Amino acid sequence: MQPHPLPDAEAAGTELADLCVQAVSTAAFDLGLDPILFAGELAQGEIGLLIRYLDEAAGHVDDVELRERIEALVHRLTDWTTSSEPA
Repeated sequence: MQPHPLPDAEAAGTELADLCVQAVSTAAFDLGLDPILFAGELAQGEIGLLIRYLDEAAGHVDDVELRERIEALVHRLTDWTTSSEPA
């Protein structure tokens, strides 16, 4: 997977970098992982794959509560974060 340029990265200032570090560090800590190694894997596009796989798998989950939690998480990670700017 090729990295995609972030056209407004400079406009985001340090806020984007700070949020990225916080997100990776928090997730790595929660999962008991090395944050540097975890960040390296995420940089290869695995987070996008994970979200796609969760979205596809949700329809196959028989436990209604678990399926709803998966769907809500996917919604938060996609619909809530969609840029209002045209791509």
